[in-house]
Amino acid sequence: MEDAEIIRLVLAGHHEQYAGLVQRYQEPLILFLRRILNSEEDSFDCAQEAFLAAYRNLNRYSKEYPFRAWLYAIARNKALDLMRKRHREVLSIPDETMVDQRPNPEEVVLAKEETALLSEVLHELPEQYGQALYLRYRQELSYKEIAMVLQVPVSSVKTYIHRGKEKLRQILERREIRGGKGQPIMEEIISR
Repeated sequence: MEDAEIIRLVLAGHHEQYAGLVQRYQEPLILFLRRILNSEEDSFDCAQEAFLAAYRNLNRYSKEYPFRAWLYAIARNKALDLMRKRHREVLSIPDETMVDQRPNPEEVVLAKEETALLSEVLHELPEQYGQALYLRYRQELSYKEIAMVLQVPVSSVKTYIHRGKEKLRQILERREIRGGKGQPIMEEIISR
């Protein structure tokens, strides 16, 4: 069932249908929040708060944007509020290979190394560049969706991604790891 149909049903009084949206977006939202908060517990709590806030404000949702982008924008704001409250600014990439189901141990090790390297390299980028690249290449959001999440114009998103890829390329060249085996994600990002 499409998001718009679920939202229509929830607004019509079938509140149990909202669970479908939670089930659909919970895992990717938590992964996105881990990147900002660097804490699984905080990410889970923030995701719950975002789902609750979205539910409470569902009547304000505009079909102009995809529900996913609207939800991510709410979650990002919750995360930034939490960070301000705790007076810390942390940006990290989660170890997404924990849920990896590939049986080949060598591939698992390479994927973990790549994720760690990507996390380390993205730490060197300005925050908005790292977030834009993460949302585009790991969460596969459109430019319009990223603009909504980051609360900037689409033109800024394009600039962030372009400049982020350029800085990423410079960092990789400086470290002499561009073109090496076992870094397909980074190669994919900088070659697009």
